Amino acid sequence: MAGAWAFYVFIYENRIVPAFADMQTNVSATLQKTSQRDGATGILLKTAFRNSGTVRFYFVGYAVTVMGSKMALSPRPTNDPHIRDGLHTYFRLSKPTPVYGLGFITQLGDPKSGHGAELEPGGDFSQEHTFYIPANRFDLLTVHVSACISKSDAKPIPSRFKPGIGGVTDVTCEADHITYDVGSLDLRK
Repeated sequence: MAGAWAFYVFIYENRIVPAFADMQTNVSATLQKTSQRDGATGILLKTAFRNSGTVRFYFVGYAVTVMGSKMALSPRPTNDPHIRDGLHTYFRLSKPTPVYGLGFITQLGDPKSGHGAELEPGGDFSQEHTFYIPANRFDLLTVHVSACISKSDAKPIPSRFKPGIGGVTDVTCEADHITYDVGSLDLRK
């Protein structure tokens, strides 16, 4: 009887069940204006991943792109041509422009990389970066995150950065790919 219990606990619950569990992650980002000097605005970017699931996962690659837009007001609401049923707004945003980006590919995505990153269930991974943009050039900043994650680190998963839609940097690989639009900052305040 003890052998059956040991098999159930140590093999089934700790190995078999996690092998079939989905990876679950929460991603967040915040932007904060930190300074304005010599024609530049300082921005603090904080990003965080949290493993909200029950299985460990490994980062294969990770990219963050911050996009900037300018806003224009109109005297009366106009239709947004990009939405089929129409959306009436008093403003328009210019085409977003990439203003900052960062990323890395781990050893799992490129064996020559010096980076490795894994998240245990309940674990966090966060970063802070300060960057600068020309003062008054943008009214709105938005954050886009692209990442590849895997439950296994048994063999390399070739990965690379590639330009995505509208200038957003994407990570491509043969693993689970996640993308998020996770934060924004109104610079007119």
